[in-house]
Amino acid sequence: MPGIDAATFDAKDLTPQSDADNTRVWKTAAGDMVTLYYFSKPQAFRATADDLVSIRAGSRRQASQYGGAIVEVELCAIGGLAAVREILKVPQKPTGMGYLGSLMISLGNSGYMVSVACLERGITGTRDTAIFIRLLDAGDVEFAAGAQQPTNWMGDPYDPSITGPPARNRADDEKYDSLFPDHPLSRVRSLLRQIGNSFGISDQAKPG
Repeated sequence: MPGIDAATFDAKDLTPQSDADNTRVWKTAAGDMVTLYYFSKPQAFRATADDLVSIRAGSRRQASQYGGAIVEVELCAIGGLAAVREILKVPQKPTGMGYLGSLMISLGNSGYMVSVACLERGITGTRDTAIFIRLLDAGDVEFAAGAQQPTNWMGDPYDPSITGPPARNRADDEKYDSLFPDHPLSRVRSLLRQIGNSFGISDQAKPG
C-alpha cells in the first residue's frame, strides 16, 4: 500500500520542519511553506477532463470561503500520473495577498498533495500596480464612464460572468513572473515546477 514514504521530490533547498503520520513540512529560505500529504481513500483525488468543471468549482468555493479567488486550476501529468495543478489567491490582513499552490496527484483510490504557501510581505501590490499602469498606458485596460472597476483587467480565468474583486487579474499572468521573480506568485509557480518536475513514487506504490 502506498504511503508518504513512497513519494519523493527535489527538496535539497528546503529545511525540514515536521514529520508526522501522513504529513511532512519544509520551509524555504524565503520563508515559504511546502507540505506533502498522503491521502488514503475515501479522499482520493479526481484528475480527469470529465471532472475539470467540478474541480474548478470546488477550488472556487474553497477560495471564496477566505475572500479569495482562483488563479489557475489545470490538469497535468506528474511522474506519469494524472494530477491537478491549482493556485489560489487569498487576501491577508491588513494588506497584501497570500498565494496557495498545490499539486494533487491521483493514484485512483488514494493520492498525494504537495501544497505551497507564499505570502506577500513588506510593500504590497507592486506587481499589480506596475502591470496595471503598463496596460493602461497601452490602452489594454480602461475605465468606462461611471464604472467602479476597469474593463479587461480582472476576471475569473474560466467563468466570464465573474469579473469583480478579488478575481484573478492580468498581473497574475505567468509571463510577468520573470519581471517579478521575488513576488509570492512567482515563487509559488517556481516551487510547483521544481516539485512537479522531480516528483516520483516507488514502483510498488504505482497503480496497476
